[in-house]
Amino acid sequence: MSNKIYESGFYNEEQKQMFLKGLRSNTLSTFSRVLNRAKMLEEQFEKDLYDFNIYEIESLISYLNPKTMNSVLSSASIIQNYIRWAIEEELRANNLNPLDTIFGQEYYSKFVDKTNKLIFSKEEIDDITGGLVNFQDSAIIQTIFEGILGKGYSEVLNLTIHDISNEDSKVLLRNNTDIDRYSERKLEVSQELILMLNRAFEEEIYYKNNGNPAANIKAPTSKLVSNEYVFRSAILNTKANGKADSHLILRRLKKIGEWYQQPFLTAINIRNSGMVYMANQLRIRTGKFDKETFDIVCDRFNISKIKKSSDYNASRIRNDFLNIDKIIEVYGEE
Repeated sequence: MSNKIYESGFYNEEQKQMFLKGLRSNTLSTFSRVLNRAKMLEEQFEKDLYDFNIYEIESLISYLNPKTMNSVLSSASIIQNYIRWAIEEELRANNLNPLDTIFGQEYYSKFVDKTNKLIFSKEEIDDITGGLVNFQDSAIIQTIFEGILGKGYSEVLNLTIHDISNEDSKVLLRNNTDIDRYSERKLEVSQELILMLNRAFEEEIYYKNNGNPAANIKAPTSKLVSNEYVFRSAILNTKANGKADSHLILRRLKKIGEWYQQPFLTAINIRNSGMVYMANQLRIRTGKFDKETFDIVCDRFNISKIKKSSDYNASRIRNDFLNIDKIIEVYGEE
């Protein structure tokens, strides 16, 4: 996975890059985000993260503002691994890792913001995709976040490797408008998503339970059906033509939501989150959020082309989440 790497640099850049070297691409972004966010506190405390004491580490975890226990444990693990690496490299002032003495989730629970979320920030989406083992999973999240959905998830499920243009970062989408009818559109997406879609297509094995199967499961992986579609079912679950149905998306999103303790991580909420993110990007670029901005966002997410659906009612969307108050709530003032 080629999640966006934070570009504002690190405290002790050379040492951080040495630590990051060799990490798998699907975890590199998550590790980089934590180390990047640590920079402000490292400058404040005038020392590298590897020399932090337990109280300074707690300050960092709180600053990361984790929304789930999984996020807390993930961040703590990254910090712990970085300090362990520094000890092995004889960089830390002593060989004691403050997090090595902490066991269980009770200690970490105090850092969790337990507020249920319907709108996820770009950073939170990156946290989720960066922690997923299968590109088959992470690419679904990113695909919907960037405006690809369709009736019955058809834009996602109809996507084949031939629909991906690596040269101009565009994808050809087919939305099933009726039983035997569909509409087409081309959409420019991020290079990050293009890379994720290609990697998802290349996957032949699906790791169950995000690579952490239960002890009683004999087969920790499933073989994916081989065909031209990007998102594919396991061989035992596929239909004759090999194309997955909507239950594939529903199952995977439900599982991801369980792993991250986010019961509202649904396709609609991911789509809505992407709309808020795009609106904020346009607000930053133009300095305003107005009807034109609203229409541009709705057009990208194919909402203006769909009628007679309460879910796509413009007034409801504006009132529920696509408004300046929600944008500021999620992303803050400019």
